[in-house]
Amino acid sequence: MARSTVATSTLASAGRSAFVRLTWRSTRGSLKTLRLADRQEGPGRTASCSLAKIDHVILREEGDQLVLVRQVDHSMLSGWLAAAWGAGPWERPEPYQSCVVGARLHDLIWVPWDEALPRRPDGRPYNFFEVARPLIVPYQRRGIDAVEALDAYAGMLASLHFSGFYHSHWGWEPLSVDDQDREVVAEHVDHELDRQRRLRVTLGLDQLGERRLECNYKWLQLWDRISLHICLFGFDSGYEAEYPSVQARVDGGEKLPLRIRLDPGGICLLDPYPLEVEPYRARIPCLRAPLAELDSLERRWRATGWDAMEVTFRSA
Repeated sequence: MARSTVATSTLASAGRSAFVRLTWRSTRGSLKTLRLADRQEGPGRTASCSLAKIDHVILREEGDQLVLVRQVDHSMLSGWLAAAWGAGPWERPEPYQSCVVGARLHDLIWVPWDEALPRRPDGRPYNFFEVARPLIVPYQRRGIDAVEALDAYAGMLASLHFSGFYHSHWGWEPLSVDDQDREVVAEHVDHELDRQRRLRVTLGLDQLGERRLECNYKWLQLWDRISLHICLFGFDSGYEAEYPSVQARVDGGEKLPLRIRLDPGGICLLDPYPLEVEPYRARIPCLRAPLAELDSLERRWRATGWDAMEVTFRSA
């Protein structure tokens, strides 16, 4: 199988109007491009736009429609993946309930953004790269506080997840940070590292517990990416990727890359297949809004409850 991750993420410019273009190679070998949205930016800039995380409503075009997914609904699928994870060679996450809660609620912080649905002058919702980090950080902190209040271990995973965008945990590659954001990001990371030191004491993590935490954190990145890429790309894009290699088991052994391919008909192929049920089926709530009727987008966002993306997970 041909393998490819998102190959480029370019912020193309025409004057001050710009857009992010994501390019990847399809299963047939052709290059595919997704233009996400317009943005005001200086000319000639190349963006470092990792798809490890989206910082607002998840949005894509599908024919003559916009498809929108709430962050909390995307993260619900992450939680379902965590709950079903554990087919050999992959190990089941432990502590099981805390890991499932952490995955399911890791995007709880975005509820205020999802419910507000701020929109651009052209009527479209703001996409992920259009939210400034100084606005994001306070929501991240409050959201992690809320998850920690429910479950300390889940809160630890959420803290590692969001600080991990800017600070490498166990070698996981962080995102780049613009110069104007460095101060607020550094303060945020310091706050979360303090939280993590405190929670390590509270949870009584020993050497084995630390290895388990590393695996759970890296598996959370996989659960998050699988769910995110399904929501962002859909099933007719020819999208496939090989995610970074991680330990499949806490007790060591070979690091494994997880490969994903999205096929028409709502099929998500994973290799090596990690879920204890095959096929595994899920429905992700979404909104499909006609591009020609964006004036009614907010009403549809509030009232529509029957749309969903259906996905069937199978081994490749």
